[in-house]
Amino acid sequence: MDNIGLFDELNVRTCGEGDLDKVLDLESIVLAKLERPDLLRRNTEEMWRTCLQSPHVCLVAWNGDVLVALAVLYVPKDGDTEALAPLLQSVDPEGHKSANFKICLVHPKWRGHHLQVKLGNLLNNEAHQRGIDLLCATASPHNIASIRSLQQLGYRADHTVQKYGFERTVFFYFN
Repeated sequence: MDNIGLFDELNVRTCGEGDLDKVLDLESIVLAKLERPDLLRRNTEEMWRTCLQSPHVCLVAWNGDVLVALAVLYVPKDGDTEALAPLLQSVDPEGHKSANFKICLVHPKWRGHHLQVKLGNLLNNEAHQRGIDLLCATASPHNIASIRSLQQLGYRADHTVQKYGFERTVFFYFN
């Protein structure tokens, strides 16, 4: 799954630790342009290193040498505090293999091109190939763009919790 396609002029591929600096730069650009900082939390460098290693998958979209978007499929281990499936109230995660659609960052100049949905569909396909049948995500209840993208991907809202220091709505999707 190294080089998986193009969205118009974008090159979409998986990334690894060699891309860490570009990932951190994109995160900083996205966070700096948010009108409300509570819409997204900054990940630690350690968390990014984890996300860039197997069994997790980080897809990135490049326009030439500019990183314009990324999305992460996070596959938690037993007891992992990042696991979202145990938080679900309307779905029993028992007997399901679960993962998180952890984060999607889109460069402000590239918003409006449905990159979160396009990358999310690719991650859903990857999860399906791995036998993951329950995907979870969170979004700020005020992040309308992310909520709409999750809904377009087939995710349904479960409930709202305090997570990452902010109010977050937990979503789920049966793959």
